[in-house]
Amino acid sequence: MEYIRGKDLKAILKKVRLERRKLPVAIAVFIAKEVATALGYAHKQKDNTGNDLNIIHRDISPQNILVSYEGEVKIVDFGIAKASTHSKTTTGMLKGKLSYMSPEQAWGKPVDHRSDIFSLGVVLYEMLTGRKLFQEDSEVGTLEMIRKARIEPLPSAVNMDLPSGLEAKVLKALAREASERYQNASDMELDLWGASVNVLDGNPVLALKQYMNDLFRSEMESERMAEKIVSLKLEKELTAGKEEPAGENKSYIAYGTSSESYKPEKPKKKEKPVKPVRASMPRRRGCCSCIIFLALAVSIIAGVFLFPSYKDKIIPSFSQEWFKKIPSINLKTLKSWIGKTDTPSESLDIAITLKSGRKLFWSNYFEEADSYCTQKDEGKVCIPKDDVAAIYSVRKP
Repeated sequence: MEYIRGKDLKAILKKVRLERRKLPVAIAVFIAKEVATALGYAHKQKDNTGNDLNIIHRDISPQNILVSYEGEVKIVDFGIAKASTHSKTTTGMLKGKLSYMSPEQAWGKPVDHRSDIFSLGVVLYEMLTGRKLFQEDSEVGTLEMIRKARIEPLPSAVNMDLPSGLEAKVLKALAREASERYQNASDMELDLWGASVNVLDGNPVLALKQYMNDLFRSEMESERMAEKIVSLKLEKELTAGKEEPAGENKSYIAYGTSSESYKPEKPKKKEKPVKPVRASMPRRRGCCSCIIFLALAVSIIAGVFLFPSYKDKIIPSFSQEWFKKIPSINLKTLKSWIGKTDTPSESLDIAITLKSGRKLFWSNYFEEADSYCTQKDEGKVCIPKDDVAAIYSVRKP
C-alpha cells in the first residue's frame, strides 16, 4: 500500500474540536469533492469483459479518509467493499461503521453505489457542523435515527458561515430514498466543485496543505524524527544482511542450518612483535660532538676570508649569496691588523668581487671619494663602490 504522510479525517476533526475552532467551509467542501472523485472512479470500474464490477465501499467514514500534509485526499480500507448488492452477511451483522450507514444499509436491504453517496453526505455534514448527524446513547437508538434519516438540526442552523446553496447539496446527498439522492458520485463531484469555487480563493490543494501544516506543526516534527529513526534502523538491518560469512559459513546457510547453531570465530588480533631489550641504554650525544661541529664551522668561515679564491669550492652555491652580504673590510682595520703581524716582509693584496661576477686582485689599495683605486704602471685604476659586491684581504709573503 502507498504510505501517506498525514492524518485521517477523524484525527483532523478531533484536533479542531480540541482547539475549539471550526473546520473552514472551503476545506470541508474540497475534501468532500475529492472523496466524491475517488468514489466515482471506483464505482465505474469494469472487468476484462467490460461488465461493471459494481464496487461499493460500504464504509465511507472519517477514519477511512486520509489527508496528506501535501494537500492530497485519499480513500482507504476497501476491506469490506463488495461487488454485489448484499450488505448483510449474517443476521444482526451489519458491515460498516454504524453512525455513517445509509438507511437501506441500516435496514439490511440491498445497497448500491448510492449508499456510499449518503455516507459521504453524513461526513460532509459533520465537517461543516462539527457534530455527528446520527448518534444516540445506544446502537438501537442510532439505527432508528438512520432509518428515519431526519436531518436535525439543519447545517445552516449550526454553522452561520455556510454559503447559500451549499445546504441544498448536502441535503440532496442525505435524502432518505436513494432515488432522490445524486445518482452517481460524479454528479455530486461536479455540484461540490461549483460550490468550492465560490468559497475557495486560489489553489485548493495549496490551501489544504497550508491548513494541515498549521494544524499539525508539532506532530509533523515528531513524525519526521520517528521516520528517520526507523529508516536508519532498516538501513542498518539491510546492511547487516548483505554481509555474508565467507568460506565454510556459506555452506551452512545454503543447507538451511540455523544461524544460531553456527557462530564463526572472530579473527584474532595480530600480536605485535616484542622488541629485544638492549644490553645497555643508548648513549646520549654529549657536548663533545657540539664542540667538533662548531670548530668545523669556524674553520670554514675563516678559510673563506683568508682564501677568497677558493670560496666557490668551499662554500656551497646556495649559501654564496649570503656571504656576499658581509660588509667590506675597512682598509684602516686591515692596516692595523697587518701592523700587528710579526712578519714585516709580507705585503697586503686585495681581492675584489664585482657584481658582474668578475674578480680582481690589487696591490697598493686605497680609497678615493666613492671609488676603490690602485696605482699601476699604466696609471691609476678606480672602480665605483656601487659596482663592488665584496672585498677581501689576501696576505702574500
